[in-house]
Amino acid sequence: MSLKTLGKDSLIYGFGHVVSRLITFLLLPIYTHTFSAEEYGVISLAYAFIGFTLVIYRYGMDTALMKFSIQAANTEKKSYISSIYLLQLATSLIFSIILFIFRENICILILGVNDANLISIIAVVIFLDNLWNHHILLLRSENKSSAFIFFNLLNVVLTMMFNIFFIIKWDYGVPGVLIANLIASSSVFIFSLPIILKRTSIYKVNPIILKKVIKFGLPFLPAGLFTMIMELSNRYILSFMKGIQHVGLFSAGYKLGIFALVLVMGFNMGWTPYFLRRIKEGEAKKDFAIIATIFLGLVGFVVFSVSIWISDIIRFSIGGNHFIGQEFWSSEIIVPVVLFGYFFFGAYVIQLPGIYAKNITNWVPVFRCIGAVVNILLNILLIPKYGILGSAWATAISFFIMALAVYLKLYNSFYVNYNWLGLCYPVIAMLVSTLEIQNTFPRIIMPLGYIFIWYVFIINEDEKKSMKGIL
Repeated sequence: MSLKTLGKDSLIYGFGHVVSRLITFLLLPIYTHTFSAEEYGVISLAYAFIGFTLVIYRYGMDTALMKFSIQAANTEKKSYISSIYLLQLATSLIFSIILFIFRENICILILGVNDANLISIIAVVIFLDNLWNHHILLLRSENKSSAFIFFNLLNVVLTMMFNIFFIIKWDYGVPGVLIANLIASSSVFIFSLPIILKRTSIYKVNPIILKKVIKFGLPFLPAGLFTMIMELSNRYILSFMKGIQHVGLFSAGYKLGIFALVLVMGFNMGWTPYFLRRIKEGEAKKDFAIIATIFLGLVGFVVFSVSIWISDIIRFSIGGNHFIGQEFWSSEIIVPVVLFGYFFFGAYVIQLPGIYAKNITNWVPVFRCIGAVVNILLNILLIPKYGILGSAWATAISFFIMALAVYLKLYNSFYVNYNWLGLCYPVIAMLVSTLEIQNTFPRIIMPLGYIFIWYVFIINEDEKKSMKGIL
């Protein structure tokens, strides 16, 4: 699998992810013009809970499905897929029933409002989302990127459409957001069902394989939980320390950090199958170093450019209607910091091959735990004085610490000779972008200058050749 193939797959995944996220991003104007900061805070806590709970529902089986559907022998592949999926079906049903039973007890704790019906809807949404994501994960493992992107786009288009109906046309309020998600999730589950039906059989479930995949996947559960804690705990800490309206402001600003996140996530969708196939090849490390320079240089460019234009993006208006509701404009201060954090998340992702090559997946929870602990401590320290800005810096610093921890662990066992000038240049540029630059002309010239300096003076000849090959 060549660098050109990685570039092609990442471009397809990235494009699909960008379009998917862009459609979701367009919900932000609807939410910020329709809901108050407090109401948007409730929605944000609901999505935070869904993201956190999905990790528990999967308990590493999504990672196991990805690994074994790629690496298992053809004669065993159906047994692996059947065993993993039917296990997920059974446990997801149990988890959702538990949520439904205790909905009255947990609704205020989880959402900050006394409406148990919201938890009931969430329980079904999580059940369906977990299963249909396993369906399309198989498409990703088979490099069927176009079909994979189609189902993701279908989900977000339906979510967008039903949000417009339930929120704008029918005025359902906060419950309308979750009902729209429920209909979208149900539709994608039904349409993607043939994918899993063709690849599974109840007669192929194998207890020995079940034991093997559980042993492999379970270490990813605490890792996933720590990641969600790192990503989402600040919402609950903000709610406790500052009030739910600050959760709404923070979430609006965090959503604007989507520009870097889509790059990292789109890249990672092509990156994981790429390095799993190449990891044992002799020249793999050299290519990994080249990919790191090109990828992080691109992420740095996006962070740099968006940071110096974010004020205009937020205040962009058509016919006097601003893109973001004025009540949420103060959230712009956290956007460059959020983008900065996603750059270091990309630095973490780029080092994943070493973890798999050395079979130290048991260390993944340790890395994520370090990030989660740092994040919680810094949130507690910084929120009282700096509010949402302190919370954003807490997350950014925790991503940096997590990436550094991986590098130090792999330094002796899986050393990659990175182009450090190529990795440091984006960081320096991103720090420059935090300065206030009012004039339009410098803000137009600076991104062009970033690209020129990066290509002419920063990257080496091998990296330039690889870029030409990818293009």
